[in-house]
Amino acid sequence: MSAHTRAPWLLGLLGVCLAWAGCASKDPEAFFPGGGPGDVAPRGPCTVDEDCPDPALFFCNPATSRCEASCRTQVDCGADRRGQYALGDCDRNPLGCQCDQGKCVASLCSVDAVCGAQVCRNGRCGAPPSAEKAATCQVSPAFAIGRQGTQVRFSVAVSDAEGHPLVPAEGISWSATSAAVSGSGQGTQALFTWMSPDRSLERLEVRVGQAFCEAHLTILEATVAAQRVRVGVTDELTGRPIPEVWVGVSDETGLITASGRTDEEGVALVSASGVVSFTAFHEAYGYLTLANHDVGAGTAEVMLPLRRNPGEVHGGIRGLFQNRPTGQNLHLGFTGLSLPGMGMDAAREQRLGASREVKFELGGQARELLLPTNFSLTTPSTQGEAEYTAPGMEGDCAEDPVAASRADKAPSSSRCGTRTAWALSGDMPTAGLPPDLFGASQDTSQLLAQGIPLLRHFHSSVVRDVRFRLQPIPGASEGTPDLHDTRHYTPVDPEAMQMPLGFPFVVRVPTLPVYQGAFLKNALVVGAVDVPGRGRVPLGLGLAVNVAPSDPNTDLQSGLPAPGLVGVRMAPAHHGLEGNPYQLTVMASTHVAALEDPEGAALSAVVEPLSALTFDPKGSAPLTLSSGFLPIPEGARYNFEPVPSGDLEGRQFWFTNSAGRVGTLLRVRFTNRFGRQWTVLYEPSLENPSVRLPVPPTPFEDRTFFGDITGTRSRLWVQALAVRAPDGKRLSLALLADGRTASLAHLDEFTRAFAVLDYQRPELTWLTPDSEGRSVPRASILRVRATGFRLGTAPEGEGFVELSFRGGLGCEGLTVRGERKASLGLCEVELPLPPGCSGRDVSLTVTRVDSGGQPLRPPVASTRQVHIL
Repeated sequence: MSAHTRAPWLLGLLGVCLAWAGCASKDPEAFFPGGGPGDVAPRGPCTVDEDCPDPALFFCNPATSRCEASCRTQVDCGADRRGQYALGDCDRNPLGCQCDQGKCVASLCSVDAVCGAQVCRNGRCGAPPSAEKAATCQVSPAFAIGRQGTQVRFSVAVSDAEGHPLVPAEGISWSATSAAVSGSGQGTQALFTWMSPDRSLERLEVRVGQAFCEAHLTILEATVAAQRVRVGVTDELTGRPIPEVWVGVSDETGLITASGRTDEEGVALVSASGVVSFTAFHEAYGYLTLANHDVGAGTAEVMLPLRRNPGEVHGGIRGLFQNRPTGQNLHLGFTGLSLPGMGMDAAREQRLGASREVKFELGGQARELLLPTNFSLTTPSTQGEAEYTAPGMEGDCAEDPVAASRADKAPSSSRCGTRTAWALSGDMPTAGLPPDLFGASQDTSQLLAQGIPLLRHFHSSVVRDVRFRLQPIPGASEGTPDLHDTRHYTPVDPEAMQMPLGFPFVVRVPTLPVYQGAFLKNALVVGAVDVPGRGRVPLGLGLAVNVAPSDPNTDLQSGLPAPGLVGVRMAPAHHGLEGNPYQLTVMASTHVAALEDPEGAALSAVVEPLSALTFDPKGSAPLTLSSGFLPIPEGARYNFEPVPSGDLEGRQFWFTNSAGRVGTLLRVRFTNRFGRQWTVLYEPSLENPSVRLPVPPTPFEDRTFFGDITGTRSRLWVQALAVRAPDGKRLSLALLADGRTASLAHLDEFTRAFAVLDYQRPELTWLTPDSEGRSVPRASILRVRATGFRLGTAPEGEGFVELSFRGGLGCEGLTVRGERKASLGLCEVELPLPPGCSGRDVSLTVTRVDSGGQPLRPPVASTRQVHIL
């Protein structure tokens, strides 16, 4: 791998990692204490620590040749210890200071509870903001639907007259407009219950000072006729009902036995009894199948949330990093927009956008890198600013946020989104970069380990409410989307140094899972807050590798007492995010590239709620997770053909991995070349490990196929999930589908662990010869790249590559089985030409066959015409 191809990947990876976190340090006046009454700073230059008044309290900064305050413990930051060299910010701060990496830094708050009678805003304790400053507000969700007994928790986001986020501690009042809905309260959240047994349209209202906003509710009849099931279909990201959805009911053989279409309120009545599957089809949305649902054992109500096709429109933010420190440093920045759920459902185009070439000079050498557009990189020699563009996912929004808060204005249904913009950025001396970052080394795990210390230079920045328009993607209908035109993206200029990541702590990583006989080799800890109506906003990160040795634990990190411990740094919720729940997601993956784009990767994660952030850099009390990793969901099989093949029936998906028994449900996703998806949800068991998919009715496309003219299979992705209620009890798929106390639309809120395996789609690509009409010598070696399946015999392997011939002399009827050669690289196969085979215009076909030599169905093959001379 060349430096040009590997370095951009690694920098992109660091960008993605930094997108999930950053680390401490900030500009001296804003973060490091000092400069107030009573501070006495040493004057004059220094060369060594001994030139300072007290080496126990100061160190000589070689970059400035000045003495700066230092510490070994927290006590060294207090006035009692420092005497005449007391630090004003430490003594004035109600929470004092912490000793962070040898420097005294003002202690930050992460929740109101530590501030006594005050509140925590932007990491500092202070007086609560007044609700009288509120000018606008927005309720999330803005739409909700259900029958009698449905419970929904609503949240409100408040802004002042200038559009800045406001988080008042009091002065928020909730109420329902009729007795059909029960609930009220004070604060940013309130729980409401549907009480009426009759169908009606209702509203609930929120008043914050002089601001007013509301949500729209649909109450359905409490009862449904016998042998009938009511299916409600909504937009997953907005809660809006979706009309004209074709809902099919299929039996255990996949045969559609009944159907219906949703009305204007997103509701369809269909005939169903026994164990059936419900599938919602709409050309603008991903299909969703709720499989093996026992109608008799549950209620006659099913709520299905659909998500828009991801590859048809795009929008987001663009801008420049502001207030960057000046100096001879390298600036790295990564930006993004909050994502609903874990972000696993977002297409790559919705997370990273397009790529661009970045040219700069570093270490006296000219560099040229290919980086995602939401990653900015500038050096002292770089011309221009630290600019970026970042895509986002749509969500509920209003054309005019002020008008949308009025009682006579319902939220608009235009294609747009309102998300939270975030950025993590930092400036660092080029001398601190890993020496091989731009070199020829291919040891990416080692480079990652060397790059971890860079994270201490990073800072968090957020803009809570950013609205952006979505426009059609050029080339999307041909399967060649072009995302380079971003003129319609919303301008947002993030602050480069808005909030330090002032909470270092240590996480104990559970025993790493195994994939293909080896322990996963990388771990990523993501700290975030979950903002209702906006999604998860990353505020912190920890990184670890598992290479020396490769065992159940991550490698020993410097400064920590044992393997399996990972240092993490997080910023507190700030600039409008306060009051929302903290969450850690600890992910283990096969390779670090999985952190950027999980294509072809195996990944397992544990999700842990946090009540508050702690300061514990040495890991004296490591955070231990409440559960372990799920096994990687290997062993899934699907017969794409409508007729039996092998031991599978037509269109049968089969899964018997232990992940299916540990996880409460399985999410299976097929994705075609246009990015359109078909998701299947079911609970596999030893008694019922499979589901058979229906054939989509005309005119709906079959998204289990790729959508090309040859009819090849689509990409297959499998996720096992452990889903739990807040009290730790298991949530069944039937209970989630019922939608009264938990719902599929908020599945990620209840997910406590998940594991993902991307099965990709099997493909064969010619390497030698590399084009049509080439001449190759007799008995020479041909090479093919085989991706999307494991070469070899069962059970470890899934089959082989077979070469066949048409035309030529001594070629007809011969076959050659290819073997993978490790020396050639991953997934590359050698195919020796038979010595007696020659001639012009010989047609060579490589075919993917199973362990028994039978071609896959649908076939996976590639043909090349050559001259064998």
